[in-house]
Amino acid sequence: MNIFYLLIVTLCAAARVACASSEGGHASPTDWIFICGVINFILFLIVLYIFALPRIKNFFSERSGNIQQALKEAEEAKILAETKLKEYEKKMAFLSKEIEEIRKAVEKEGELEKERIIAAAAKEAETMKWQAKIIAEQELKYAKAALRKELASLSLERAEKIIKEKINEDDHARLVKDYILQITSKVI
Repeated sequence: MNIFYLLIVTLCAAARVACASSEGGHASPTDWIFICGVINFILFLIVLYIFALPRIKNFFSERSGNIQQALKEAEEAKILAETKLKEYEKKMAFLSKEIEEIRKAVEKEGELEKERIIAAAAKEAETMKWQAKIIAEQELKYAKAALRKELASLSLERAEKIIKEKINEDDHARLVKDYILQITSKVI
């Protein structure tokens, strides 16, 4: 406001000097043109001051407020971003620990599974040995029984052959007679 008054006073003083410097102190037509121009300029400044200055002040005030608001929002966004960064860094540190814990748990579980598989395999091997032993014993019994049968068959054949070679008619008759006596004694 003070600048505006200073400007008006300066322009009026310049117009007065221009009027005084003309011939004989009287104003010439060119002086009047200059004076009208100054008055028009002063009126223009007054109109600008009355109508434009408030709008210009409002514009720059709003612009300044918008810039301050944007700076405030940018600062808040920066603080929020820093907070999120710290949060994510904590999560990353936590995830590293969690990954290590999971890795250890998986290793431990793997070791337990390995021991379980080894125990199951040992049990299965023991079962297979027991089954093989039973099967071997059964096969041995069958083989012994077959061998006894074969031995008995061979023994009978050999005994029959020996008997046929060594028994004559009298021995044969006596054997038949003894056999019949044994049968009759059992029946009676």
